[in-house]
Amino acid sequence: MKSICRYVLVIALVAAAASAPTANAQQYPTKPIRLLIPSPPGGGTDILGRILKEGFTKMWGQPIVVDNRGGASGRIAAAVAAKANPDGYTLLFTYGGVLTTGLPLFRNLPYHPIKDFAPIAMLGHVPGLLVAHPSFPGKTVAELIKIAKSKPGALNHGASSIGSSSHLNMELFKQMAGLEMLQVSYPGDGPALVALIGGHVPFAFNNVVASMAHIKSGKLRALGVATAERVPSLPDVPTIAESGLPGFEGLLFYALVGPTNTPPAAVAKLNQAVTKIKQMPEVKQQLSRLGAISIDMTPEQLGAFLQRELDKWTKVIQAGNIQAE
Repeated sequence: MKSICRYVLVIALVAAAASAPTANAQQYPTKPIRLLIPSPPGGGTDILGRILKEGFTKMWGQPIVVDNRGGASGRIAAAVAAKANPDGYTLLFTYGGVLTTGLPLFRNLPYHPIKDFAPIAMLGHVPGLLVAHPSFPGKTVAELIKIAKSKPGALNHGASSIGSSSHLNMELFKQMAGLEMLQVSYPGDGPALVALIGGHVPFAFNNVVASMAHIKSGKLRALGVATAERVPSLPDVPTIAESGLPGFEGLLFYALVGPTNTPPAAVAKLNQAVTKIKQMPEVKQQLSRLGAISIDMTPEQLGAFLQRELDKWTKVIQAGNIQAE
């Protein structure tokens, strides 16, 4: 009789142990979540990250502690996140370059952008845009390419800092079109945009959010968008891909990741939460106002996307012999 009781007890304990992860997964999160953001407060990444923060708090009632770790092109925040306890309570909300351009640019990173992170969810992307000063004679992408090819090395273009989306989008553009142009770099998107509006450079890549008001006022002319499809807010502006460079696409995207080995149940719950947050009416309005286009991906799809982007920009950086400042 005693042996039977012991047997039943053992079975009960095994069953309880087996069900514990499921129960914990259902209860997650049970304590505050630390959300690392690789930029100072007030920037685009911070604004979008705080939209997620408010959504998580509203959905779960758990505190979300934002930890802004700007500097070193996002490497500081990414290193902290990569080395954190993979329990689902330390996350990194980041712009794409931290995971897709840092390795080929800096060679030695305190983390591996793919191996050291568990992909969780894609928030969306902010479309890149090729814009020109009104005085530039080329009114289309095809005309710009024709002018540049007729004067190899004579044209210059603006760009933000080395490794930025405006810089790498233009590098990809030049490589695909076979162009030789002189780059004029500025310390950030703001100064680069000011130089373009002032006519100090004839054209450059920027993003829809920063450029829209200046396009509407006539201070800038939109030549093409760097997305696979046309942007709803600029329906008459063709994609660069349909304007003579098939396959051209340059994305400024934002995603949520955690340390590798973050529990799959936590990853799944976070992914579902991000999808639901983006469906909230107030969040839809915020994303639209910021020019961000929502994109849903499973963790597996995001992982494959990150690897493709890393491979793509590694080739671009190596082909252009681009080195970090």
